[in-house]
Amino acid sequence: MRRQLFALTGLLAFLASSAVCADIAVPAQAFDLHAWKLQVPGPLEVKDLRSYSSGYFFLNESKEMVFSLDAAEKGTTPNTHYVRSELRHLPNWTVDASHTLTGELRVVSHLQPDKLTVLQIHGIMQDGDNAPPLLRIALNHGDLYAAVKAENSGDKTDMVLLKPGVKTEYVKVAITVKGGQLRIAVDGQEKLVRDLSYWKFSNYFKAGLYPQATKGTAQVYFRSLKAE
Repeated sequence: MRRQLFALTGLLAFLASSAVCADIAVPAQAFDLHAWKLQVPGPLEVKDLRSYSSGYFFLNESKEMVFSLDAAEKGTTPNTHYVRSELRHLPNWTVDASHTLTGELRVVSHLQPDKLTVLQIHGIMQDGDNAPPLLRIALNHGDLYAAVKAENSGDKTDMVLLKPGVKTEYVKVAITVKGGQLRIAVDGQEKLVRDLSYWKFSNYFKAGLYPQATKGTAQVYFRSLKAE
């Protein structure tokens, strides 16, 4: 019975958001999303994004991919207190391989507290269960931070200031993992280099809007997004 109610809640959220935004442009018209899926409140997982748009996820007149949320909404994914409108890149990989995630984005936030995550490297166990996120690129009261797990348990996180005073400005972020090393560049300047030999989990990229708040609204606007 609980499973049926859970599925029905997600379906109703999907129908409501789709009905309201049926005439809003689809992000896949301007972005290559064939290797991504989307998580939105419900919770709902959208695996085919070729024709999907909603109030949570749409393409604006400037051809930006927009993620939008009211943090007070219900319908979180498991193991979190917060809703999300967030893409999940489908390939899983290890840190000894070579992978990059690049994006140009800006944030408009009225969250309380004013904290949200826009890019992630998320860990995953061999059985498919969630492991800790290795990296979160986050806005904290208008400043851009990297939250990097310092060891495998996920109990210790290093907070590295990447760029202060970003607020609503566009920022270009490039995340590279190659040969067991993490590099982060912001607006073309390298800001962080970290050895990842301690990290034993597989990983995948995420991008979008994941607020660390339960009050207020926020939007994240992507001019570009590419994962390799």
